[in-house]
Amino acid sequence: MKNDDVTLVHRALAGDETAFATLVEKYQKQVHATAWRTTQDFHIAEDIVQETFLKAHQRLDTLSDPHRFSGWINAIATRCCLAWFREKRLNTQLSENISSATRRNDSYSGYLVGEQAKEASQELREIVKKWLAKLSENERTVITLHYFDGMLCEDIAAFLGVTTNTIKSRLNRARNRLKRNKSLEQSALDDFQTFAILSEAVKTERKIRVCINASIEDGDQFREGGASLIKTDVSLRLSSFGWEEHDKGEPVTMPLLGTSITPSVLRFPTVIGDTWIQEGFWDSLAKTTLEGYEQVEVSAGTFPTCLKHKSILITTPPHFQNNLLATSNGKPYKRGSKENSLFVNGTRYLWFAEGIGLVKMRYEHANGLTTAAELIEYRVPGKIEEYHPLQIGSTYTYKYYSVFLDETVLETWRVTENF
Repeated sequence: MKNDDVTLVHRALAGDETAFATLVEKYQKQVHATAWRTTQDFHIAEDIVQETFLKAHQRLDTLSDPHRFSGWINAIATRCCLAWFREKRLNTQLSENISSATRRNDSYSGYLVGEQAKEASQELREIVKKWLAKLSENERTVITLHYFDGMLCEDIAAFLGVTTNTIKSRLNRARNRLKRNKSLEQSALDDFQTFAILSEAVKTERKIRVCINASIEDGDQFREGGASLIKTDVSLRLSSFGWEEHDKGEPVTMPLLGTSITPSVLRFPTVIGDTWIQEGFWDSLAKTTLEGYEQVEVSAGTFPTCLKHKSILITTPPHFQNNLLATSNGKPYKRGSKENSLFVNGTRYLWFAEGIGLVKMRYEHANGLTTAAELIEYRVPGKIEEYHPLQIGSTYTYKYYSVFLDETVLETWRVTENF
């Protein structure tokens, strides 16, 4: 059956519409069952089926493994259900707010209703974060990937290298642990809709934590640290970074340079031609432009449609300061002299692969030097339609040449938090 799917996918990609129609006929009952089970509305489920296969047709070229078409189409259906729940909740809330404001004929009361709704959403998100913090790392990873990223148990099992039963066991153990929490006595955690609402609340702002370990090519470690990023509906930005030692290499490790010089890495939606200006590190000012899409070939593979991100950095008056928190050995890092830094003034290019993240960086410094970093290996849970997803459990290894050490450096990122 899987081989049939592979043949049909390849034929559909070649322009054979009857092949895709066959896939629709084969899987529409499965998708409808998923939608009906989660929405409890037959007609809404029919609409979700249409939307699911429309999205699948538009994005079929992003399916990296045709053998897994069944899981892929089900993941799309799940995301469509989540979107429906979110829209339903927002429409209901809007209707109630308008009705309340109209009855009272008081614009200020309408404002208060909106503020109370925002406070409730923020409170819910904080509750979810506290819940997840009570879980072990294995349980938290499974819960996050399954409920917040919409991955199937089979896909999580393949990513983690364990059996599907192990994943189901971890999910059940995590749910039981959460149910023992007093604040969850009235919550039905087995109910899909509950987690759908919770996942949307978390998605409004997610804190991403990346642990970083750097070593020279012969294996000797010279730095260990990490970074925290904040992802919202409008941007992905760096909030802090730090390391245990700073006297053995660059003040900012090279791949991380892609996020620390300019705090706002990406802005959403990503539209080619978009340009924004922001203050950076060491009193710099950066003008960033999304230039287009290019094929990039690095040690980790060939990526056909990478988002090309260009930043021109110049010196600014000293009153420009950003709010990044940088630490070394647990203490605030002193910026030092920008004249002695190789990282300010020049042109920096970043290439992001959809569903993976940063795959290549090239920095042409104003002093004539050039620094480049490339992805040499990576491991991500599942492909999602974002250019820097940083899903929990993902690992990335980059390679670059350190002008300070006169050595080739290998740097590994590991995403330990994303909720």
